[in-house]
Amino acid sequence: MSADGESFDRSGIQAEVPVDSDSYAQDARRRFRVTLDFIDALEGPVLDMGPANALARAVQGRFGVSIDNTGDHDLDRERLEALRPGPYAAITSFEVLEHVMNPLFVLDGCRAVLQRGGVMYISVPRRNPWEWMFGKSPEHFHEFARDELLWLVEKARFEVLKVEEHNSSEMSLGVRPVLRRLFRNLILVKCRPK
Repeated sequence: MSADGESFDRSGIQAEVPVDSDSYAQDARRRFRVTLDFIDALEGPVLDMGPANALARAVQGRFGVSIDNTGDHDLDRERLEALRPGPYAAITSFEVLEHVMNPLFVLDGCRAVLQRGGVMYISVPRRNPWEWMFGKSPEHFHEFARDELLWLVEKARFEVLKVEEHNSSEMSLGVRPVLRRLFRNLILVKCRPK
């Protein structure tokens, strides 16, 4: 329950940040560039996990594909096949899995709506090596090290085609921003169903 008595009925990412705003896109330009450069090619139709957002619009513009979103549905409780049955040629899940309580359930749903030969692109923030000192992000149910994310993807019966780690932090003043710039903070995975 929230402080005002309302129950939590939305997954974390939908409740956090107005990800559809242009100011969000401006603030996230380095992360967007890293993510867009990771994508080899994209065929439609594409399902983007989460609400309509500025990064999905950038993907749509660069690759000229039509994109459906899962919207503000609770991805922890609702079966993806019932929401967006597909089939989809590609799925993008950019910084979503850390916000859901059961990422395996979400990945199983993604595999079910991907067409044969389809691909999935995933990004998650990498677990901060200084977590012991600063704690984890309060908005995240999970934070992943590279090996943990790959185990999760493989457990969901996906074959990993490509994995990269990047630093997508903008430079700003302060101890945390400086530490963020020292380490790779974004894990990107391209995979397909086995």
